[in-house]
Amino acid sequence: MAVPALRSAIQCGGCRPRAITFYLLEAFARHRRFGSGGGSILSQATDKIPTYVVGLDDRLSGGIPRGHIVLVAGPPGSLKSSFVYRILFHEAKEHGASGLYLSMEQSRTSLISQMTSLGMDPGHAKGVHIIDVRALRREIEEVREQPRWLLGLRRQLARYKEEMGCDLIALDSLDALYALAPFESPRNEIFQFFEELRDLNATTFLVSEMPRDATAFAHFGVEEFLSDTIIHLRLREVDVGMSTSVRRYLGVVKMRGVEHDLDYYPLLVERGVFEIVSE
Repeated sequence: MAVPALRSAIQCGGCRPRAITFYLLEAFARHRRFGSGGGSILSQATDKIPTYVVGLDDRLSGGIPRGHIVLVAGPPGSLKSSFVYRILFHEAKEHGASGLYLSMEQSRTSLISQMTSLGMDPGHAKGVHIIDVRALRREIEEVREQPRWLLGLRRQLARYKEEMGCDLIALDSLDALYALAPFESPRNEIFQFFEELRDLNATTFLVSEMPRDATAFAHFGVEEFLSDTIIHLRLREVDVGMSTSVRRYLGVVKMRGVEHDLDYYPLLVERGVFEIVSE
């Protein structure tokens, strides 16, 4: 349920878009802050974050290195959002991590329903905080003035990190953010955005939409060079007898500092369990 401050911010038709942006996010920070010191109780004893995909973590020597910027790319239906949310969910549930999930396209209600159907009821992982930016995005698209989304987002994420101690941050999706961000120099501005994400000392997941036949993992192409890890979820049509089946595959295209193969493995999802088939 949205807190009153959030609701009033969204409904404030006379407010300037940039003011709405900061008011919405700051209101969330005030109402969602937890713990007297604002710090995370996550132990930093391990330097890897599991993907919680059966069979995959063993091939990654334990998972994704902490502090990486992880680009998760794939077409619609490839379970990008579910893959990312699952990591935040289990890290919060099992290790007390603090996670921030910014949904710019899917409503909070829809996201919760989807994740609950996959065995990830947000009520069982109190450390994951979901911000629904969709309503605000829709309102801003209706006015002429374009707020500086990248600047506002960078500042607010830094504040979240300071006040809430976010260990994990997910932005879903880059494409929705780009639709709101007028770029004068895309490569330079995206480079600056990534550098400031890195300065947060959190593990960041960036969801990227890509057509099924595309070869670039993100819109501008520079993101794949700036990311520390690239996980590609893809769909492939397979003929099965007289019919054609669409199957999911997962591949780790890039992971700095980790020896891994570049094979794509079938990704199976059953009763909330994610598993790759490697044999």
